[in-house]
Amino acid sequence: MNIDSSIEKVLADTRVLEFTTITRSGLNTRPMAGAWRPERGQILLTTPPSYAQKVLNVRHDGRVALLYSDFTGSGLSGSPAVMVQGTATAPDTVVAPQDILDYWRELFRRVPRDAEYLADKDLQASMDWYYRRLPIYVTPDRVHSFEAVPYGGDLEPVPEEKNTSMGDQIRDALGRYPTAVLAGRDDSGHPWSARATVAEDSGAGDLRVEPVAEAPGLLGPANLLWHRHNGESGDMLSLLVVGTADESDEGYRFRPERVPGALPSGHGEDSYQAWIDDGRRRSRRYLAQRGLAAPEIDWDALIACAP
Repeated sequence: MNIDSSIEKVLADTRVLEFTTITRSGLNTRPMAGAWRPERGQILLTTPPSYAQKVLNVRHDGRVALLYSDFTGSGLSGSPAVMVQGTATAPDTVVAPQDILDYWRELFRRVPRDAEYLADKDLQASMDWYYRRLPIYVTPDRVHSFEAVPYGGDLEPVPEEKNTSMGDQIRDALGRYPTAVLAGRDDSGHPWSARATVAEDSGAGDLRVEPVAEAPGLLGPANLLWHRHNGESGDMLSLLVVGTADESDEGYRFRPERVPGALPSGHGEDSYQAWIDDGRRRSRRYLAQRGLAAPEIDWDALIACAP
């Protein structure tokens, strides 16, 4: 499909997008990095095998939505938010960096700092699992543009990682972030997402949600994602809440139901090592369950992707 040059710039330069997939019980929305491939009319996303759920969701149902609404560090001030509804495929393969060099070139073009330590042997030994990836290829079907609204949020104080109720996590998010990403399914059943303001509603812990764009349908299973980053793959925080959306006199009412299992955040020395250990363990399990070999990494080829 033909995509306007101003929209292409958003697809090319946004550092973190919000990716929504269909699960067996609803939806899942996560912040991710993606690379726009204009010569193929395609968006490439990847994830380490340790975080394969997005890939498994795509293999079950390829309908996806990608929202480009957080322009932190991207130089896109004044650009519209963009939402792509597309069809995704996720082959049952694990790729090394040298197999998708255009992806890494794009990431390093946007954030050169991410390539600074690739030659470090200790990093190569501890993070090899992270640079092996499961690819997701998205072909846009429909492209929407919305008014850009405030995004980001406060890093400090960093939320507690353990023994925090869903209600407390939501109240923290309401004070920490100016908006959230609301994701649901449109009248055709395709994932749909947009930024929204969120406030507490009276009674039963419900939330009032006002999306920046008119939502086409969007009743039933839905989720809210709050997140922030510093534009350089650091200082990341996120909270995903799964629930149900219905209409109210003031827009939409969202009923929170659960917070999907959280992974180590990487904040703090102990948590960072826990994240590495957890990622390596999960990656090994994914490969073993599928009888896949871990591909060798050509570190020199990856280093050469740096600008």
